[in-house]
Amino acid sequence: MFLFQYLRSRLKRGISIFAIGPNEARLLYDFLVSFGGLISSIGFKVIFLGEGIEWWSFLTPLALVSFNGLFGIYSKLRMAAGRVKAIVLAASMVCVCGVFWVLTGDAALMVLWAMITAPALILPRLFLSLPYSKHKNLAVATIKQRGPVLVIGGAGYIGSHVVDLLLQDGQGVRVLDRLIYGREALADFEGHRSFEFIQGDATDISKLTMAMKGASAVIHLAGLVGDPACALDPPFTRHANIICTRMVKEMAQSMGIYRFVFASSCSVYGVSDKEVREGYDLSPVSLYGQTKIDSEKELLFSVPDDFFITILRFATVFGHSWRPRFDLVANLFTAQAMADGIITVIGPQQWRPFVHVRDLARAVLMVLKTNPVSVQSQIFNVGDRRLNMTILQLAEVVKSCVEKNGRQVKIAVQDDIQDKRNYAVSFDKIRTMLGFEAATLMEAGIQEMVENFNRGKYKDYRDQIYSNVAMTKIASAEFHDPMQSMKLYAPIENRFINPP
Repeated sequence: MFLFQYLRSRLKRGISIFAIGPNEARLLYDFLVSFGGLISSIGFKVIFLGEGIEWWSFLTPLALVSFNGLFGIYSKLRMAAGRVKAIVLAASMVCVCGVFWVLTGDAALMVLWAMITAPALILPRLFLSLPYSKHKNLAVATIKQRGPVLVIGGAGYIGSHVVDLLLQDGQGVRVLDRLIYGREALADFEGHRSFEFIQGDATDISKLTMAMKGASAVIHLAGLVGDPACALDPPFTRHANIICTRMVKEMAQSMGIYRFVFASSCSVYGVSDKEVREGYDLSPVSLYGQTKIDSEKELLFSVPDDFFITILRFATVFGHSWRPRFDLVANLFTAQAMADGIITVIGPQQWRPFVHVRDLARAVLMVLKTNPVSVQSQIFNVGDRRLNMTILQLAEVVKSCVEKNGRQVKIAVQDDIQDKRNYAVSFDKIRTMLGFEAATLMEAGIQEMVENFNRGKYKDYRDQIYSNVAMTKIASAEFHDPMQSMKLYAPIENRFINPP
């Protein structure tokens, strides 16, 4: 099945030197170098020694690329250090020599072939690895300092925190957002000398091109979020999540942007009673989870060596933001406690992994400040084991925080649900590789929301502006409106004749 998909994809790209992918170029190079070494060795034997050769010898180049593939040169070791590749290539050549020595009995030919071929195979790998393994700081500086960081979805719940931390870090920030939830989330940043804003949809080629011009990195946070919102309109969900991601990736590559951070979700794992890690099988139970998996595949398929993609699978988020949400369980419980004095808990024993919205933004910034080679094509679960808890435990934390502020709260439990889902996630990888740990635990995050409620920062938590489902209905209607679609997909030159 994989071979069939590859061949179909390969034929679509055409047969030309400009259509060769990175792995195809490596394989072709190794084959041609091996073939050239074989012809040189045969020529030496025939001309200077007057000896013939066995026809088996002509299979040497094919055997070399086969052993290289078996040992992972074109797959798992593609981004390995040069010395690791050199050792593996040497082992591959030893295997080839051993096989053909047995078949042909011509040890001299194999030794001569190896002496000619080895330098041409191994030295380029060592030299190409130098900019990254020997001069990492220079490589990082070259990539990071070219322009502002583009935050797609920067006016959103997570995006506004990402913008804030980037500006605090002294980086230039450019936001591309359609402002479906309004402009208030960006009010504190507008006027900042390092802040730029472009209003538009990420699937609008003209706006996307404008936003990416001169950018140093892309943080892709846009899309539909959450199981209920994504279930409303599957075609719109696939457009907003999968097609948009593909367009953003291809545009970033074509514009020469080298850093790319993508916001995925721990929903990709589905239901599990044990802690799942990044390498575990994916088994989503919702369209939202499936679109995140498909988006990850779009990003990680055929990644060039100089395009540094990192995927962050976020845990269940909570906490205060410039663009508040009350369709998240921890935020909803806090709102219910503050406004109604009662928390409704459905499925009290279900486990969830939580993380504060500001900590997600910290993880994004951590990735951008990390050597790009070490996070190339890496996937990280983002959260903290200390925040793994049941829904009932969460309700009790909220109750305690709110009652400390003088309001009595009751917990109403409904445990007769049929769809019981446990989500348990391991965050060891991001802790060990990047040193990430949550800075805001549940109690502090809930207390912050309570304080903002007391200050009158929020309207009625039932207002549709706080719900992804309600706002997705509006966005979906616009998507299916022919006049709105025409604005997105009309030829660029025609957009300026009758501007919207």
